[in-house]
Amino acid sequence: MTDEQIIMLVFLIIAGLGLIFTFIGIFIILWQRRKVKLCQEMTHGIVVDYCYRGNGVIVPVVEYHVLGETYKKVRTFRGYITKSWRRDGEPYVRVTKNDCLSIAGGRMGKSDAQNMWPLGSNMAVYYHPMKPKMAFIEKIPEHQSIMAMIFIGVGIFLIIIMMLIVYFIL
Repeated sequence: MTDEQIIMLVFLIIAGLGLIFTFIGIFIILWQRRKVKLCQEMTHGIVVDYCYRGNGVIVPVVEYHVLGETYKKVRTFRGYITKSWRRDGEPYVRVTKNDCLSIAGGRMGKSDAQNMWPLGSNMAVYYHPMKPKMAFIEKIPEHQSIMAMIFIGVGIFLIIIMMLIVYFIL
């Protein structure tokens, strides 16, 4: 193989990975939009437990009933913000306006979760009427998934870098 053929092969592999990452990000966005469009029925659920997400994050588990069936769903957030400091008057745990769970002090204890979402408290559940297991807890997402943006960003970055490398080498 010549040097140009090797460069083109590397270009195709890395640019192909960039395209795959970009398509995965777009797929995540389309899936979320479809889910948001379908999950328009509302009921109320009850906080029955807590789920440990790792890295000091604890989220509520909500139980809800639709057409005689019982479902459980974990409350998800757009992202988690953990910081090691805390400003005066700032709660240790709060939900930001962008639906991120912000944790001051680095870790969240079970007592913090119990203060935010007491066992037995009500939370809104937005579900798909034909598939009630498909649901959002507390609110329907308004913003794009951070994971989708990361996939798209990495994909475009790989494609641009490979185009620049090929342009300057060839």
